[in-house]
Amino acid sequence: MANIVLKNIYKVYDGGVRAVSDFNLDIGDKEFVVFVGPSGCGKSTTLRMIAGLEEITAGSLFMDGVLVNDIEPKDRNIAMVFQNYALYPHMTVYQNMSFGLRIHKMPADEIDRRVKMAAEILGIEDLLSRKPKALSGGQRQRVALGRAIVREPAVFLLDEPLSNLDAKLRVQMRAEITKLHHRLATTFIYVTHDQTEAMTMGTRIVVMKDGFIQQADTPTVLYEEPINAFVATFLGSPQMNMINTVLAPNGNSMSVDVGGATILFPEIKRKQLIGGDDVFGEVIFGIRPENITISQTDGVPATIELVEHLGRETIVYCRIADREENVIASVPSNHGLKRGMDVFLQFDMLKAHLFNRTTEQTIMGVPAFNNYPCKLENGTVDLGIAKWQLPKEFVARTFDFTEKRACKISIQTSKISTQPVENGVSVEGIVDFVSKGSDTSAVYLKMDGAQMVFRTAEGNYEPGQKVTLYIPQDGLMLWDEEGNKLVSQHVVSNNSAPCTVKTVGDTMKVKVGPTTLTLPAREGIQDGEHTITLASDKLKVVYDYKFAKKNGIERNSASKNVVTALAYDEDELGALNAVFVQLKGWDSYVTAVVPNNFSVYQMPKFALEITPESVIIK
Repeated sequence: MANIVLKNIYKVYDGGVRAVSDFNLDIGDKEFVVFVGPSGCGKSTTLRMIAGLEEITAGSLFMDGVLVNDIEPKDRNIAMVFQNYALYPHMTVYQNMSFGLRIHKMPADEIDRRVKMAAEILGIEDLLSRKPKALSGGQRQRVALGRAIVREPAVFLLDEPLSNLDAKLRVQMRAEITKLHHRLATTFIYVTHDQTEAMTMGTRIVVMKDGFIQQADTPTVLYEEPINAFVATFLGSPQMNMINTVLAPNGNSMSVDVGGATILFPEIKRKQLIGGDDVFGEVIFGIRPENITISQTDGVPATIELVEHLGRETIVYCRIADREENVIASVPSNHGLKRGMDVFLQFDMLKAHLFNRTTEQTIMGVPAFNNYPCKLENGTVDLGIAKWQLPKEFVARTFDFTEKRACKISIQTSKISTQPVENGVSVEGIVDFVSKGSDTSAVYLKMDGAQMVFRTAEGNYEPGQKVTLYIPQDGLMLWDEEGNKLVSQHVVSNNSAPCTVKTVGDTMKVKVGPTTLTLPAREGIQDGEHTITLASDKLKVVYDYKFAKKNGIERNSASKNVVTALAYDEDELGALNAVFVQLKGWDSYVTAVVPNNFSVYQMPKFALEITPESVIIK
């Protein structure tokens, strides 16, 4: 059994270069999960952190509930298959496959049994006496797989294992690895930049870009309901057509203008708008090539510029008015289509997509998050139409300045469950309508005057049906109006410590352990023992000369109330960073929220200015 949980994982290299940011993923036992994305997106780095070959900068990695951040790779019960096979050239296939077992001093008869069993599974029994130079690329890949199989690991990690093979052999090995996963019935994590490999092999795909997860779901859901324009265009060949246009209401429905023609959506699609009618205006209209048909009579006027006959299908590149890029259609084999022909394009609008022109996030279908404006007070979220009591553990990770402040609560759609969860939130709603996909359904609920959407592969939901939904803590997030997170991955300190106050004239001396702060005198504060509390968002970082010069910022004030801070972690919130530090005089750590141009990964020892506005004395 091998269940893997990656929680708030970061990888930051020297100089503050972030390779992976805020990576969160649960990988179930026996899953085949594929990390896919362009070069440099962080997929191999993430795999190497799971293997223990890269140190995790921040976050937690659990295997079967055990924290393994500091456990050596050899003790993680994993096996890794590399891109370049990494075979010993002077050893035979048998010796290569058995090497790891011999190092661990396994009995010879057990080694022999395992090697011969793996060789039989992979069909390389007759190659055991050969050396790698006498093998083809596909045979070497099988040997590398065999070396992993003999270890009988809980997890297989495969880093672009097919990239060195020719096209035909890649297809063959793709099928072999998939069959191997079913036969071994263990957890596979596979890295590739090839979207075809990802779509055909993975039970679940994690699409990455710039170190962030863009979307993680089944191949069908990713293809049919991409969460943003990047995922939409990355998966599928030829890729989805993306057309800048204007979305406008049209009676009970809505329409877009394409090539001078008004294209009407079915009425049900208007109900699926994320954000309601507020999204009307400039949008990106997406349509996959296979959802376009070519007509001689009606549709969007177009001229054929290129035809590719591929046997069972024909790829047609068409030019339409006011658009430089071709619209690509994939139609059943049709040798009657020729370059220069004037035709009409018809779109299947039930399978069309809409994306925000600025953010490129989807604005129709199932959102990544259900969002609601709210206020937080005493651990209760007030939505105006309803109040939700948040779990204590969630509230403990919420920053102090969030209280009674206008904010937004987000519920991660993929985390919504119809089964009770421990320490979570439950909500009730009435089914409005259901949109069915190939292997899941999107259920739209009316809930206390708002709408909530969740996806399910189970149950038959009908309009009017009452449904109770459950959301775990890790499916909840609070945001401010600028898009910064208001909940940390760590418990947030109350930033309090005992202190001694002595006032002389208009100056108040506040002593906290060995630290003395000089502040303006405050009315009503008597000399003696008190408690000092620091407002986390009112503290200021005092940059040293090197850091200021390197980041092109001015060194800030040389106030007397500057305290040396030793950092142990940070949490990226958006335009802000939460840094968790130890200050002289404070028994527990202090949380400070600062601009994100400062990172403790670049400067773990720095100074904080304790401003008068940040100090509360009681």
